Amino acid sequence: MTSIFGIDLGTTNSCISLLRDGKPEVIPVDGSPIVPSVVSFDGDSVIVGQRARNRALLYPEQTIASIKRRMGDPGPVEIAGKSYSPEQVSAHILTYLKEQAESQLDEEVNNVVITVPAYFSDAQRRATRASGELAGLKVERIINEPSAAALFYNHLQLDEPVGNGEQLAVVYDLGGGTFDVSVLRIGEITEVLASTGNTRLGGDDFDQKILEFCVDHIKTKHHLDPRPHRPAMARLLAAAERAKIGLSTVPYVRIEEALLPVGGDNTIDISLELSRERFEDMIQDYLDATRDEVNKALGEASLSAADIHQVLLVGGCTRIPAVIRLMDEMFGPSRKPPVDPDLCVAKGAAIQGGIITGQSCEHVFIDVTAHSLGTAALAGEFERRLQVVPIIPRNTQVPVRRSELFYTVAPEQDEVNVTVYQGESREPEECELIGKIGLRLAPAPAHCPILIEYAYDLDGIIHVRVEQKGYSKMKEANLDSRRRGQQFGDVLEDEVIDLDLDDLEEDGGEPDDAETSPQLLNYILQKARNALEQLRNDGNTEAGDLLKLITAYEQALGGEDDDAVEEAEERLLDFLDELKAD
Repeated sequence: MTSIFGIDLGTTNSCISLLRDGKPEVIPVDGSPIVPSVVSFDGDSVIVGQRARNRALLYPEQTIASIKRRMGDPGPVEIAGKSYSPEQVSAHILTYLKEQAESQLDEEVNNVVITVPAYFSDAQRRATRASGELAGLKVERIINEPSAAALFYNHLQLDEPVGNGEQLAVVYDLGGGTFDVSVLRIGEITEVLASTGNTRLGGDDFDQKILEFCVDHIKTKHHLDPRPHRPAMARLLAAAERAKIGLSTVPYVRIEEALLPVGGDNTIDISLELSRERFEDMIQDYLDATRDEVNKALGEASLSAADIHQVLLVGGCTRIPAVIRLMDEMFGPSRKPPVDPDLCVAKGAAIQGGIITGQSCEHVFIDVTAHSLGTAALAGEFERRLQVVPIIPRNTQVPVRRSELFYTVAPEQDEVNVTVYQGESREPEECELIGKIGLRLAPAPAHCPILIEYAYDLDGIIHVRVEQKGYSKMKEANLDSRRRGQQFGDVLEDEVIDLDLDDLEEDGGEPDDAETSPQLLNYILQKARNALEQLRNDGNTEAGDLLKLITAYEQALGGEDDDAVEEAEERLLDFLDELKAD
């Protein structure tokens, strides 16, 4: 049977593991279970791991770390005068893990489960999968890091289950670059009840605080600014990381660097002391942010801290005493099983690989969506503002497929252009635009139903289907959100009635002008003319008043007075709203 390896592709460190004889084992690389997620380029040679981290001190311009924070970004990274995508850099880390594991085990590594933060977006997940493929790996599954940790903790059976054999757990995952918190029900079935987090919060931010502390010291004492000098900043950043790690076990550390280059042939020596108390003050805002996320996750799971049986700490930064105190304050000191937070994610991924291959495991796992999926639609029948309407709310169990009905806004409408958003805000500009799917419509009356179906698969990848009900018109696509604004399907000319988000300003949804927003103008006039026709058919005397307002609006549009357009438009919309109310 083909083995499926588990890989924790971390911001700071990575590791690879395998389920053997029912036990998850981390495979040592260079004598250590963890491999620094650092890549350095020396001509045509690619160096990964501890050697790359060492080279960063001498050749920072040839070395890159924390590439995980760039996953999903469309832009390249510049290293040693060359451009690389974040996927390519991550692929080098995965290739190194693959090669080293093969040399240790005398077995090919082809099939893997790779972990990602629960709050990774679709773009970040796709980028992770692409990295695996670039490394020659078949990625069997993308699994959330808290989910993997829960599988491992459950595998250990550290505590006897309570009540009906189930336990409620909080997974607090604070790594080098990301933070996640998930609330789970652990038992015969492990179920994620809620998950939230921040992909831009982690140990790297703590390092930056210490780095700023060192820079301020140098500017004050030596009247020099080391920031323009990359070798100096690389050494200071490495010293900051060592100080952060040291302060987890001692109350004070000394940061000492001799012959620090500061330009030309000039060097300085620095020696300063940093206390744990000062460090904790530096990062307090970040810790408060994690507290808020924990409370948010508990609220979404309809639980309180008192309901939680276990707090599972994941990620190296959970060794920081201030983090431990925070968890003690929230949940009590007796709920944290003593397990290595650096390895539990990789071991959980190995267990997931064992589940896929059918190895003996009693766990059935249920995961949830980390982000809502929605589409932009009109906020009201006569409103010109777009809002994001959720179709799959976050924390919905996956795999999931959901659909909602929407309606065309005009008779004989030529096309719908469905915008796909990921995020929790109702404001389109505050969500991530995944892409657009255009569907050419068959001739139909206004209010023709359009079915929009979204799906998350087990990897959290987005699938979309748009259908004109009753007319055999349908379009399907798998969206790659690394290509923002991608368009699938038919594209019509400007006379289409549906609104195009690109035509709206970010400051409130107003159109740029009549030429750049023909869809919006057509929509308002179409609604007004439809209402006018209905009034005339009913013999309503208000038809004359509406006709005057339409004429005034059209005349204003033909002029150059923006205030006149706004006033005429407001009067017209107010009149239409009153008709609707009647």
